Amino acid sequence: MSKRVLVAGYYGARNTGDEAILTGIIHSLHREGITDITVLSRTPEETREMHNVKSIYIGRKWDGISAIYKEMKKSDLFILGGGGLLQDYTRRVVPYWLSRVVVALVAGTPVMYYAQGMGPLRTSFARRLVRLVSNRVKHITLRDTPSFELLEEIGVTRPPMTITADPALAIKIESDGKMLLAKEGIQLGGKCKIAISLRPWKEDERYLPQLITALQQVKDTLDAELILIPFQYGEDEEISRQVKEQIQGENVHVIEGRYTPEQLAAMLKEMDGVIAMRLHAIILGALSCLPSFGIVYDPKVLRFMERADIDAYSWPLEQIPTHSEAFVQRMVHWTSQLESIREKMKQPVDAMKQEALKNAQIAKQLME
Repeated sequence: MSKRVLVAGYYGARNTGDEAILTGIIHSLHREGITDITVLSRTPEETREMHNVKSIYIGRKWDGISAIYKEMKKSDLFILGGGGLLQDYTRRVVPYWLSRVVVALVAGTPVMYYAQGMGPLRTSFARRLVRLVSNRVKHITLRDTPSFELLEEIGVTRPPMTITADPALAIKIESDGKMLLAKEGIQLGGKCKIAISLRPWKEDERYLPQLITALQQVKDTLDAELILIPFQYGEDEEISRQVKEQIQGENVHVIEGRYTPEQLAAMLKEMDGVIAMRLHAIILGALSCLPSFGIVYDPKVLRFMERADIDAYSWPLEQIPTHSEAFVQRMVHWTSQLESIREKMKQPVDAMKQEALKNAQIAKQLME
């Protein structure tokens, strides 16, 4: 299909979750015969190397806008997404992403929001801006029902809106996870393998002592190997190493190499379970129906676990210090349910994988 697509998101920032979203978008577009893809990225060279696509600099504030405008004019569709781009945890985020949408609209290029996770939108300014711009795009797909409801609530009524699923669920696993783990000195067979994905959060780590206690219980109960996997390079390594140092006994590893999302999905496929704060550690594990225990620092984690029908095995981050005993008990109970959780996930995850593919099908229809 000789159509050009321009994609923008939080790409080239060394965040595995966002790169997983982009990987899923590319895989889905390729399935629809769409191969002329250019990505707006913070580090275009890294994006070109990782994803084998064309890439240009996305710019900060208004720098680089002229180059982006020229690319918009040559494109048949501008995709914003996926992921949680339109949220106002910080006040500059919404204007930044919508400025790129406005450039597309000025260039006369059709715009699609691709599997967005919306919100929170706490300020009236952010809500008005999202309503004003979003009512001018061609189609909006959303990765969960609360995102759909939020847009309806703030008055986005003109474009068709479709609930789909996170684009990363369209990733095809092709790498050899056993070989990749062997490179890290981790041999399969024997002990149960539990992956762990943590992140620093708001400079408040009061939850860490209780979390380490729970991880120690998991390790001792299952006689397990624990494999800590950083997902945001440059941020997650420190907390991963800190946790490793405080867990007693051998067989605790930190993944030191940098891997693509597809490679990490292949490694997770070889695990027996994953304990995660990072949403896309849970999603990449779900590609293989890997039983998850979610530590909910953001509503998006719980939203996905609800759709996967495994939200019973989640815990709010802020409640770990105040309900520590119950938290440890819940995680230990999770260890006794791994096989039943795996079976329970199959049907909802298969359904979400099909929904994830719909995003690219809609994109193709918009270009036709």
